[in-house]
Amino acid sequence: MLFRADWPFLLVLDTGYQHIGWAILNGPIITPSQQKQFAQLRRSGVRLAGMSSYRTFPFPDRDDPLDYESICEVWCHCFRDPGRFLATAIPRALISVSDFTDYHRISPEAFRPDNSSETFDFVYAGGIEPWKRDIKNWGLAARCIPLICREMGFRCLVIGAPSVDFPPSPGVRFSRPLPWKEFLSRVAGARFLFVPNELDASPRLLAEGLCLDVPLVVNRNILGGWKYVNRFTGSFFESEHHVVAAVRACLAEAVGPRDWFRTNYGPYQAGKRLLRLLKVVDPGISEGSHLWLAEQCEQPVLG
Repeated sequence: MLFRADWPFLLVLDTGYQHIGWAILNGPIITPSQQKQFAQLRRSGVRLAGMSSYRTFPFPDRDDPLDYESICEVWCHCFRDPGRFLATAIPRALISVSDFTDYHRISPEAFRPDNSSETFDFVYAGGIEPWKRDIKNWGLAARCIPLICREMGFRCLVIGAPSVDFPPSPGVRFSRPLPWKEFLSRVAGARFLFVPNELDASPRLLAEGLCLDVPLVVNRNILGGWKYVNRFTGSFFESEHHVVAAVRACLAEAVGPRDWFRTNYGPYQAGKRLLRLLKVVDPGISEGSHLWLAEQCEQPVLG
């Protein structure tokens, strides 16, 4: 029998893929189905660990009556300065869902584009819906991407439709949202991944790009994922005035993005960090190696 956890929840499993009585809360509990799942988990005695995976969550929202730091016993955050977003002294660690990205599953060999695929120098995952464009910082992308293409003679694949503030321009190809595997194939064929995002707490695409051995050019003000950017993996930029220099630095200096990610992140390294954090409040956890995050498990957790 399978039990499935839906957003904003994930199940915590041991190395035998058995549920250990913990779940991750990734974002606010808003809809009736989310509230129902929360109530079921609480009734069954499942303990909760918070994780910052949605904007500035758990930063207080005056329209949300729940105090998430009182619901959760520990917190996995993504912030440079967690004190700005976490109000209590709850045990915490710098852990994100994107840290668990599996480099065995996502590799250059698995997603190498075929010879018939159109390739681009860089890729930007924008969006169609206004809320997604907000998170992906569509306005900043509109100012930067045509400039990079013009100054460097590059071609860019933009996921999203042209808009008033981001019209068609030389070197820019707009595309509908692509299936995950096709999109990662486009990333795998690019020279770098462009990430102007700011209100993005756990940008899985950064980790996926590194697993594909593709360096990153990232907005310095991004909420989460900043920890993936260094001289081995890419460069930061702050505005359209600095972006071309950042691209040049990325292409000249970034070496071994995939090797760096494999050394520091992935399911095993991230799972060890999560295990250490949970043992602070639950020393009875018998697992001695690392933990997994999953959407479902064979062992039902609900009574």
